[in-house]
Amino acid sequence: MVPRIGELLVRRGVATAAQVEAALHDPRDRPLPLASRLLEAGVDEGALAAALAERFGMPGVDLSRTTIDLDALEAVPRTVAEQDLILPLSLEGGRIHLAMARPLDDRVVAELRFVTGREVSVYAAIRSALDRAIEGAYEARARGERSWRGANAGPLPELGAAFPDGEAADEPLDVVEVLEADLLPDEPDAGVRIEVGAPEPLPPRADARPLALVVDDEPEIRQLVQRTLESRGWAVELAGDGEEALARADALLPDVVLLDAMLPRLHGFEACRRLRSSPRTRNVPVVMMTAIYRGWRFAEDARENYGAVDYVEKPFRLDDLARRVAAAREASASRPLAPAPEADARVARGRALLDEGRAVEAAALLADAAHADPLGAEAHLQLGRALAATGDAFGAMTALERAVELRPNLPGLRALARLYEEKGFRRNAAGTLERAVAAASEAQERAALREDLLRLLA
Repeated sequence: MVPRIGELLVRRGVATAAQVEAALHDPRDRPLPLASRLLEAGVDEGALAAALAERFGMPGVDLSRTTIDLDALEAVPRTVAEQDLILPLSLEGGRIHLAMARPLDDRVVAELRFVTGREVSVYAAIRSALDRAIEGAYEARARGERSWRGANAGPLPELGAAFPDGEAADEPLDVVEVLEADLLPDEPDAGVRIEVGAPEPLPPRADARPLALVVDDEPEIRQLVQRTLESRGWAVELAGDGEEALARADALLPDVVLLDAMLPRLHGFEACRRLRSSPRTRNVPVVMMTAIYRGWRFAEDARENYGAVDYVEKPFRLDDLARRVAAAREASASRPLAPAPEADARVARGRALLDEGRAVEAAALLADAAHADPLGAEAHLQLGRALAATGDAFGAMTALERAVELRPNLPGLRALARLYEEKGFRRNAAGTLERAVAAASEAQERAALREDLLRLLA
């Protein structure tokens, strides 16, 4: 059972029971969390941040000891930072390192990932300290300064003065060793080494009409779109969530998938990414529908980062929707089949360079391959290996996250979980281990993964 923050602070010796009691019953009308009240009462911010790290299963950040490169603030407008109580600390490793007063708010993280196209690492922050840091950092940026430093920050930039296990680390983490244990070149795992070609074609469908798979969690919309498309000569199959969409698309290989963005079980954008990265369905065009993510920036991100061929905002005109579905099919039919990313020569060459110990060259080549084919799971997996070998821990984390989103496999999930744990993201590590258990085919592997999961949750 996760302890309450007050109990945790007393147990760790951060505050006395009397201090906690006094803060909880402060007569002043201040809607501040307990940690913020204790900070104002003189308790050390670093000790409070370490307690938050244990409480939330992720690194805590002592903002008084943090130096922020203000270029990172471009990722989040000030109004959003103040509203959601978030502050970018760094863009190290191609990801956003984000201080949050409400670190379990997955909505904020999901929206930031989508808007920026970057992965996000969350650091728990004291609310009152974060308020001051947001004001100070954005005002410093407005004055044209390059960095903002907390009151106790040292002379050199520090990434968040983070406390992965409640204490500052004595030694640097050996990320390369952790990753290589699971991603050795000669490991007999099909997820790493086997190249997957194009799928064998299905036998011709008995129904000669083009087939559309319509995915929406609202039955009324599914039925309305179904009637519209059927009246224009389409055969239509239906799905109500993201997981069902993947299963039905794999089984049916439709001519077009019409996919809502907000879906239960698996978000529509993630479903789109997986459809477009699978060797079986990567040539099936996906038209996204959304009532939430509006505007050209979202449309461009849906195309560039998730592989959608079109992006339709709700409410829509049914005749316009039918026209765009037909256009997506016609455009797809006129394009040559996309090659399987695992067969890409750059991925094969990068993997060979990595096996030869030439990690820097491999990383550069594999980064080009991943950029050229952003939906290629193998390119991102091998890039993660290469970046780990060069010592770029956060870059490796970003690449592995993308790889397991595109094609979950045991080596990638296991390596990512260990990397999360080493960097202090225990909550992320536990979630990734749960996925690894589901991906494991052998009972012995599942048992070992469950032991690791129980250890993390203890």
